[in-house]
Amino acid sequence: MIFQTPANPTNRRASTHHRHLTTNGIIDIAMCRASPPLNEGKATNLHRRSSLSAISMAPLPAIIAGNLASIFKPPFSLSRILLLLVIASLVSFASFYTFHRGFRRTIQFWRGMAPLFVRYKYVTIKAERIDRVGPEEMERRLNSYRESTAPRLVDLILRMGGIYVKIGQVMGTIGQGLLPQQYLDALRPLQDGVPPRTYAEVSDIITRSTGKSMDELFVSFEELPIGSASIAQVHRARLRPKNEGEEPMQVVIKVQYPEVAELFEADLSNLELATRLFSPENVEVTRALRKRHENELNFTQEAENLRECTRDMQRHGLEPNLVRIPRVVDEICTPNVLAMEYLEGISLSKAIAVEQRRVAKALGMSDGDELKKVLASKMRKHFENGGGATGEDGVIRGVLGGNRMRLLNAIGPSAAALLRTYASVKDEIENAALSASKFGSLIRRRLSRGGDIGNPNDRIHDSMGSNNRKKGKVNLGRALKTLVHVHGIQLLLSGTYNADPHPGNILILPDGRLGLLDYGMVGRLSIEDRKTVAKTIMALSDNDKRATAKIYRENGYKVSFRDTEHVDDATLHRFASFHLDRFDLSPLTLDNGEVIDTLELFRNTREKVVPSFVEEGRRLGGLLMGVTAQAARPISLAKEWRPIAQDLLKKKVD
Repeated sequence: MIFQTPANPTNRRASTHHRHLTTNGIIDIAMCRASPPLNEGKATNLHRRSSLSAISMAPLPAIIAGNLASIFKPPFSLSRILLLLVIASLVSFASFYTFHRGFRRTIQFWRGMAPLFVRYKYVTIKAERIDRVGPEEMERRLNSYRESTAPRLVDLILRMGGIYVKIGQVMGTIGQGLLPQQYLDALRPLQDGVPPRTYAEVSDIITRSTGKSMDELFVSFEELPIGSASIAQVHRARLRPKNEGEEPMQVVIKVQYPEVAELFEADLSNLELATRLFSPENVEVTRALRKRHENELNFTQEAENLRECTRDMQRHGLEPNLVRIPRVVDEICTPNVLAMEYLEGISLSKAIAVEQRRVAKALGMSDGDELKKVLASKMRKHFENGGGATGEDGVIRGVLGGNRMRLLNAIGPSAAALLRTYASVKDEIENAALSASKFGSLIRRRLSRGGDIGNPNDRIHDSMGSNNRKKGKVNLGRALKTLVHVHGIQLLLSGTYNADPHPGNILILPDGRLGLLDYGMVGRLSIEDRKTVAKTIMALSDNDKRATAKIYRENGYKVSFRDTEHVDDATLHRFASFHLDRFDLSPLTLDNGEVIDTLELFRNTREKVVPSFVEEGRRLGGLLMGVTAQAARPISLAKEWRPIAQDLLKKKVD
């Protein structure tokens, strides 16, 4: 495009500016030069025109280089200094973002989190200070915020991967009845894994880590993983035998994502800052996670954890009688790749989902999701009434009303067990009817073709699939009791325990035993700390507030409440309950007679010192209480562990 030079000399500056833009749109901006005075003569104008012609004929890189060079020549005006600072900042940002993965990950994290935080503050401040709404309207607005942001939060977790998925799994487990249901629903899919990496990526990691090709290591390797978790994914494979004629061993290969260790520090720093903004009372929890996850990133350490915990469980008579811990294949054990014995079973998370689906059908509900929402609401009310064990039918009875409730009252205290049995039988009858229908269709098709029916059982299995053939009846209640008991033995008697027993890491084997997987995160307690935990459990099971508070004070637990470090017995007892007994959200009566809401207690309390027995005990205790609540079987952990605590305090244990 050609611009005509205006006749009016007062427009000469604009005319010159147009020429600069047609030559290179950034020259005037980059040079930061003012136009000449308006009374310049013709010679100056001719000189300027010839300069422009020269510029228009020069290569673009030379133009930019020449003008950038001029910026760095003295004298330095304020505008030039500011421009230099802007350029330096942009170059630094671009360099860090391009070459520093931790910095790039931080930007990606806050690009996703910042809008959620800003919107949360807008909703709460507008409701509290501008509209001055009541509690019901505030809850309605917060529910609307949660419904729209929960899926976005989980999408961010999945995009970021790594440690964020691990935190999401933990919160989805321990949050039943505590976190808003919208977040629980959104986080639940994380229990079963995350989108996996490609076979090409996985095989490359294995080859580089072991120094051997896939063909050298395996007779077969299933490209589709059987599980994908926060820091790694697992594939089924058959090892190449050492000696000819040997049967190939079936194993699982755990492969760590290469960027997880590199980005660990940035991820935990971002999480700690986010916790300060959204939930400052939980900063200590985030710091504890940093310490705990450091050891999870080395698979050689996990292999040693598996061997150690297997020996401990065998010493206490639990392995292989009640539980099975997979054996390590020493030949394939590196910091990034781990081979273990393959155990076949159904994950605890899937077993819970299957039971809830069956019960929902027996109650005439549309699906398991409908029952989950009702159970979560009832679980919350149960916690607000003090929490603890309810027996087999406590929560289920609370779900029902009308004729169903009267029927359960007539049946008696075994109502929930009978309901679950009825649901299971009803489901099996429907499956049998489906099998018969498919069998009849198969026979009709064969006869219509004039063929032989052959062995009908083979064809039923073929049509129904091999998975149904392998299914056994799952006793979920017994599995949960075993889970709680075994981890009580690990924590109190052994001192070495699996610190991450979320439902996706627990298998229910066909014979009813538990398969305990993933020993990347292992907690350890000294004998002194174990005795302190045991004494706390005894005091909690006796509901002895004074004894509980004394144990916490004498062993260094310090908190401040309402900016004062004097915390009474009732408060310390309530904290200990959350750590090692039950989720108790009932109103708290302080020693001075004041009654406060439990959530207010949490908001106004800051932990100053957290001794190791609290840090280790509450992590495991919270997960176990969360798993049982998720299965609609809330417990009093202190009562479950009391016999183990008594054994520890009576015997000499090292």
